Amino acid sequence: MAPVLAPWQAGHEIACCLYLGALVGALRALAPARGRWAFLPDTALVGMLLLFLQSYAAGYSDAGSLRWYMVLAGFAGALGAHSLLGPLAGQAWRALLWPGRALGRWAGRNLLAPARRALRARRQARRARKTAKTAAENQKKSLQNKRHLLYNSNV
Repeated sequence: MAPVLAPWQAGHEIACCLYLGALVGALRALAPARGRWAFLPDTALVGMLLLFLQSYAAGYSDAGSLRWYMVLAGFAGALGAHSLLGPLAGQAWRALLWPGRALGRWAGRNLLAPARRALRARRQARRARKTAKTAAENQKKSLQNKRHLLYNSNV
């Protein structure tokens, strides 16, 4: 059976796990917060947090094993650090990536748009040629549109 800890020992372990969680939350704040690219950092950093907490519990904890309040404190620290640092990191990423995005928009407007227009015009010309060729071939065929009605026909 695991030893019963004094309240100050449990408080010390909670503080250490909060610190470990805050470290992981600060790392998580650097990754994307939304979209499809947010799943991998979430998964990796949850695993990292659990690894840190288990290592702390096995090596430095007075209890010697991972307990529920340690996990709760670690996730609370990660959530707190991520909620504090996430918006700041998002603004920093936007400021760092702004010149590249502006250059990409300029290149899209001035370099790629004329190429897209030329491709679209070429595609439309090809379709028009094909339609004209099909119409020319169908024009040569003179098929009877209406059948003649024969007298006393049961058709």
